[in-house]
Amino acid sequence: MAVIGCLVNAAAMLLWYARIQAAPAYMTHLLPSQLLGGAGVGLTIPALLGAGSASLPAARFGTGSGILNMARQIGTVLGVAALVAILSHIVPGDPVATFRHGLILIVALFTGAGLVAAAMLTARPSVAASSQSAVVPAASGPMTEPAPVSSATES
Repeated sequence: MAVIGCLVNAAAMLLWYARIQAAPAYMTHLLPSQLLGGAGVGLTIPALLGAGSASLPAARFGTGSGILNMARQIGTVLGVAALVAILSHIVPGDPVATFRHGLILIVALFTGAGLVAAAMLTARPSVAASSQSAVVPAASGPMTEPAPVSSATES
């Protein structure tokens, strides 16, 4: 689903690239691209988060999902920074050309993300049955509760 979602997002940006114009036409030019892009995001984000956290052991799920979401946020920040760098060079006579350059960047990023997701899914190691039944060691340290006192020593 992640690969399909990335490709749907890239297709949405290509549709916007083909329909973008200087005169505003939200309903006919921007809305179809936004609806298609929203469907792509709906396919991509849950699939990537699920795939990224599926192999985490229960004891590390909180930390692992936090790292995964942090990486997603860093990727978003870097993508927005690159887009702003492109859009900061608007040509006074033809602003649409600059926006097309930004859309090409977005299409390239979505296509790259889809290729990386496809490569990771095909190179995914199989999980052995013995490793699935492995017992997670008990936690120890200052945040763990003390062992219960036996009732035989209380009498």
